[in-house]
Amino acid sequence: MFADECRKQKLLFAIADVCALALAVAAALTLHDPDGAILAHLESIDPMRLAEGGVLAALLWVGVFRTFDLFTMRNGSRKEMIAIVKACSAAAGLMLLASYAAHVQISRVSVASFYAFSIVAELALRGGLRNLIQQFYSSPRISIPLVIIGFNPVARHLCDSIQEELTQYEFLGFLDADSVGHEYRGYPVLGHPDLLPGLIRVHPCLEAAIAIPDAPLADQARMVELCEKSRLHWWVVPWVYRSAPTGLRVDTVGLIPLVGRRGSNVEGLNYLVKRTFDVVCASLILVFAAPVIAFAALAILILDGRPIFFRQDRIGVQGRRFEMLKLRTMKTCAADLVHRQYVRRWISNGHSAGANGNGAKVFKLCNDSRVTGVGRILRRFSIDELPQILNVVRGDMSLIGPRPALPYELEHYQDWHRRRLEGMPGITGLWQVSGRNRVSFDEMVKLDVQYLEDWSLSTDIGILFRTIPVLLRGEGR
Repeated sequence: MFADECRKQKLLFAIADVCALALAVAAALTLHDPDGAILAHLESIDPMRLAEGGVLAALLWVGVFRTFDLFTMRNGSRKEMIAIVKACSAAAGLMLLASYAAHVQISRVSVASFYAFSIVAELALRGGLRNLIQQFYSSPRISIPLVIIGFNPVARHLCDSIQEELTQYEFLGFLDADSVGHEYRGYPVLGHPDLLPGLIRVHPCLEAAIAIPDAPLADQARMVELCEKSRLHWWVVPWVYRSAPTGLRVDTVGLIPLVGRRGSNVEGLNYLVKRTFDVVCASLILVFAAPVIAFAALAILILDGRPIFFRQDRIGVQGRRFEMLKLRTMKTCAADLVHRQYVRRWISNGHSAGANGNGAKVFKLCNDSRVTGVGRILRRFSIDELPQILNVVRGDMSLIGPRPALPYELEHYQDWHRRRLEGMPGITGLWQVSGRNRVSFDEMVKLDVQYLEDWSLSTDIGILFRTIPVLLRGEGR
């Protein structure tokens, strides 16, 4: 209905964010560079390099804001304000690191001023742009009256979605023969759908959204025919809506619309981008991680003996098996019966890894008696996972993605759980930075599926940066 408008709005908000960045820089220089020393230094830099730096800073700013989902939050809510503060903090920190790496000398006071001005500028420009868009949409020449045919949970959810977005639609109410006299969020059920011809005479630009996916196809076809006879634009929620709880993807081949469930977004050129990112980053990380791996391997050899590495069959993309490499953290004679019971209980009960249905504690991996003394330290900071970087370079895994499943886990999977196998498994992922072992298995799968469906390079970068503090705080298994 308004997907194109949303895309245009996101572009406008991205432009506003870059303008806010420029205003914050200008305000900081004006306030804390009265003699023009910093400005003179910038002017002495080659104009091409300065332009390239400005473009990279703008891309960094927009990328960080996208990582914090600020282009989907455009309604001025408290959640958006908090996200702006977090995003400005992250972006300013990254720009400060970049300036140090480039040996650019900047006053700390100027940096602090820029950070404060960036938050104020973002809130002001985003608020001003939002008001302009709302005023534009409220114009009688632009606003479009809208009714929803149906008064069921789907219709009400559609109403909520429309109200949460900045749209040109002026919602009038619902049309439903069985719910006359009811209302939702102050919007009434106007009457029977047969009232459409009368409404179109009062509102010539009226549009209708047909939200009765559970009704017989004959009834849905009759509503479409009624809209066609009334010569108004109509939209329909397809009957397959209920069959795809995570959303649908709509494509067009020629003039034929195709509707299917959303799948992994890591395909085609996106896969090439992700794979390139994995190889480059994994190679760099391996250079810095090699001494840590060597030291940990030496500690295992001295304190626990051989073998140093632990090799285990795991399930990769589309169910293909591969051998995952880890530093050994358990006793050599350890059996996997305890972990099999843990996995069965976790998946079957649907509760978090640390509690059963009665709220009592159940077996947790961090309390596993099979883990050695040095293994506990390695697990706490996830050092035992570092050899998996070799799996990434080899192409078995990705840096970011769903955790690779064990073969015996699949015995307890429901059909929809297998959707997490549609992408390459990762060393870290959205699940790990969202709760580690404190979320339920179903919640973990939903996070994995959400990651695969909404994948973008900025998402991977954001998760990678969010993983670092988790590891430094020692929040491993």
